[in-house]
Amino acid sequence: MSDTRQTIMRSAAGLFAELGYRNTSIRAIAADAGCDPALVPHYFASKEALYAAVVADTVRPAEVLREALQRRDAEAAEWLLRHAVADWDDPVQGRRILGVLRSVLDLPVARERMSRALLPDGVEGAGGDEMRIWLISSLFIGVMTSRHMGLLEPELAKDGGDRMIAALVPAVAALLGARTGD
Repeated sequence: MSDTRQTIMRSAAGLFAELGYRNTSIRAIAADAGCDPALVPHYFASKEALYAAVVADTVRPAEVLREALQRRDAEAAEWLLRHAVADWDDPVQGRRILGVLRSVLDLPVARERMSRALLPDGVEGAGGDEMRIWLISSLFIGVMTSRHMGLLEPELAKDGGDRMIAALVPAVAALLGARTGD
């Protein structure tokens, strides 16, 4: 991938995180990237296509969720939570995730892209597995957003979130667990 294309994506991700999709312009992205505004459509057909590239580069949990669903044990739940906390705690990736979530509020197609990014291939319409993914994702997005906003007790957020992860493992393990009538 070219350096200019990567720079444009980094700038777009940062601005989407700060301003949301609706309030981020192609001109602002180009200015932040230090390039001519004509280069943005050269690399990306539209702002929506640029956003889609940022989402694809940011939200990649499908295979991690697939592995956790296949394992269906407490260790899988902890592994999944640690993987997600590491992404959210990474300064660059965490900001990008928040940008994607903020843009989901602005752009209907963003919700669709986010939904597709969460579902592993072959899981859509697979009854209980699809529901489990939505519930795990919703739980974790809510907890991590609350953590980011400072709404959780500070003790839960320190040390890589060990206490928070320990508190969430039983719920996530139950959601990964044996099927119950699906």
